Amino acid sequence: MKETLHILYGTTQVGSLGYDRKKDEISLTYETSWQFASDSFPVSLSLPLAKKSHPDESIRPFLQGLLPDNPAVIEAWGKRFQVSPRNPFDIIKYVGEDCAGALQFVRPERLGEILSGKLDFLTPLTEDDLAKRMLDLTSQSRAIPMLIEGRFSLAGAQTKDALHLKEGQWFVPGGRIPSTHILKPQLGDFEEHALNEHFCLQLASRIGLIRAESSVLEIAGKRILCVKRYDRTATHSGSILRWHQEDTCQALGRFPHQKYQADGGPSAADITGLLGRFSDHPADDIDRFVMALAFNWVIAGTDGHSKNYSLLHSAGSCVRLAPLYDLASFLPYQRDPKSRKVKLAMKIGGTYRLHEIDRHHWDKWAVEAGLPPERVTALVTALIRHVVDSLEPTLKAVAEMNNSPFLETLTHAISEHTERCAKVMERWGQTI
Repeated sequence: MKETLHILYGTTQVGSLGYDRKKDEISLTYETSWQFASDSFPVSLSLPLAKKSHPDESIRPFLQGLLPDNPAVIEAWGKRFQVSPRNPFDIIKYVGEDCAGALQFVRPERLGEILSGKLDFLTPLTEDDLAKRMLDLTSQSRAIPMLIEGRFSLAGAQTKDALHLKEGQWFVPGGRIPSTHILKPQLGDFEEHALNEHFCLQLASRIGLIRAESSVLEIAGKRILCVKRYDRTATHSGSILRWHQEDTCQALGRFPHQKYQADGGPSAADITGLLGRFSDHPADDIDRFVMALAFNWVIAGTDGHSKNYSLLHSAGSCVRLAPLYDLASFLPYQRDPKSRKVKLAMKIGGTYRLHEIDRHHWDKWAVEAGLPPERVTALVTALIRHVVDSLEPTLKAVAEMNNSPFLETLTHAISEHTERCAKVMERWGQTI
């Protein structure tokens, strides 16, 4: 007998997950009404609506991609729920009602109450409650502070919390009510990482890249990065709508452990190919992706892997490249400024090494990706100009709200590396 999880989009049943425990096989079956609806969309581009059912080898990478990459968190969840941490179906049973994207994964015994709204709630958090949640995340003494059944699954290696913000008050949401913001405590091994990520997101915005909105909070004397979820939208009535999303690792049917190209994950050319095939505005989205690649090169965003680029789905299977997120520079943490060992997450023109990349490598990558080299060069050089012009204004704006000498260190490091990037592009015949 198969165990089942219902897949909901609002109050609409999209399909179901089945699990044959004896065979250890997961399957996905779309509802016929959803499969042929004019306003439907697939659970993933790797799980197309044209096929009613999808087998274990197709659905498992997507489900695994909904869960945190941090093995300690998954192990803690397995112990808490008394299930195998290696079985994504068993974990999703307990945490799948507020994932990245628009879909909820609901156990049969909860379905009626979820649909009726009986399980909807907002539990307010005091300052002490919020401080304890952040402390618990920082220490990882508990995988989910104040865990509520059916709540909270966010992918990624860094511990984080998903909460609902309403009129300046933080809440733990439940039922059909989604989280609106992601809170990420300071990474202990990296000085002022919250400020680093906030600065890089602000810099990206200032040069014209579409990115997630961020701010830095101080909770119990610690800086916390607060990111507004771009897959949530407030309506005029005050309710919050979920938008479906998936990362490009999921869209290409790869497991989270394959998120880096060196580990068998998608290349930058794979992602441009994906956008070319599925985006409703492929030229625009490919340009945005090329500029995001270039931005990660310029700031030394060494963690720009395939799970840090996502796609937004909407009615009628419309697909667009999602806003950028998880942008941070490795430069202030580089012990030896002259080191040539720092690597990006994806190859550019055959190399991962940050300091080897130049105009030649961008031209080579453009050919690999099937893009005009002159177009890629124009985008990369334009981005470099924008970064040069925007660093000081970004520093001034971020420093107004966040007093830290680290910001000067970060800005100086990015400025020096940007100058180097400009020189190597110019050396190959392009004047910036």
